[in-house]
Amino acid sequence: MQAELIAVGTELLDLGRRDTNSEWLTERLSRSGVRVVGRALVDDDEERIAGHLRSAVARADWVIVCGGLGPTGDDRTREAVACALDLPLERDPGMEAELRARFEARGFPFDARQARQADRPRGAVWLANPIGSAAGFLVEAVGARVAVLPGVPAELKTIYSGSLAPLFGEGEAPVRRVLKVAGRPESWVDRRVRDLYAMPRGRVTVLSGAEGVEVALQVETAKELDAVESTVTERLGDDLFGRDDDTLAGVTGSLLEAQGMTVATAESCTAGLLAGAITSVPGSTAWFRGGVVAYADEIKIENIGVMRATLECHGAVSAEVARELAAGVRKILGSDFGIGITGIAGPSGGTAEKPVGLVHIAVDSDPGCAERVVWLPGDRDLIRRRAVTAALDLLRRQLLGSR
Repeated sequence: MQAELIAVGTELLDLGRRDTNSEWLTERLSRSGVRVVGRALVDDDEERIAGHLRSAVARADWVIVCGGLGPTGDDRTREAVACALDLPLERDPGMEAELRARFEARGFPFDARQARQADRPRGAVWLANPIGSAAGFLVEAVGARVAVLPGVPAELKTIYSGSLAPLFGEGEAPVRRVLKVAGRPESWVDRRVRDLYAMPRGRVTVLSGAEGVEVALQVETAKELDAVESTVTERLGDDLFGRDDDTLAGVTGSLLEAQGMTVATAESCTAGLLAGAITSVPGSTAWFRGGVVAYADEIKIENIGVMRATLECHGAVSAEVARELAAGVRKILGSDFGIGITGIAGPSGGTAEKPVGLVHIAVDSDPGCAERVVWLPGDRDLIRRRAVTAALDLLRRQLLGSR
């Protein structure tokens, strides 16, 4: 069974509000074996809403429309649905009386605007809203069923759970797993799994983000999942760091704890984000000694022990400074590992020799110092987040004994 979602609201487009309703519905529908094959955002325009709905009912078994059921003038979803399905819009006297009683009981005025919430396309069935005034409704279309829900997230979730979810039942939900990769670009991962894209009974999707690359697996049975996961795991090796809800900071922290090791950080361009990621893991006090944000060169010299000559000769953004940051913080905080990180996050400050996105990372320990230099794409925020990922991954590989 397939579904399409239409989220209505000018604020989702003009103000950049996140469409959390569609995300939530997609996850819930998937549990019932319903695959969401399309999601659309549309402003509060009757003709555009109707146009999206006409297209969706021609393709999907279910269409769920969210938003635009309130009493204000820009709430036009009822009218749009009636227009798209070529049905008259009718006032339900029983719903109008119920709304009037509810408003009067709370001392709120009830007028023609509020009464609009008792309108529905002919033949539609109300979907009760016990926590708000705007009820949803369910109406049959040619070849599809259309459910219309209010846009307030709490109300939408309540109506879906109470009235719509029972119509879908449990279903044959697909079996899913997300495998997480660090230290490799999306193209590298793609080359190793692209032959699996043509699986007849499942899907493999590669996604890139600030925290690495994800390989999303979706198949029909647990046995099939075990088989495809085993194949992907063998191909990715140590580049695979976790599954599903695992985080790189959490996995690295578990390795530190298992080996009885500790880490300290000296950060320049990431300005504490690395320490923040490490300490986001509950229990990190067992393996994190502390960190120093060494933004200014004088702080690098006076608080960490970076040599002035090193800075003058190689510059603050260099492998040499990263090494001295890592060794210095490890010494002053008494940890088994020290991480030094320095780079150019931008948007200014780059040169031809040292462009924006250049980051040097070093991990110092008794066996020696591991180093990594990366050129990271993105804006300032994304470069810094990706630098944290690269630093955690370098530490993780040291703990695994690989580079």
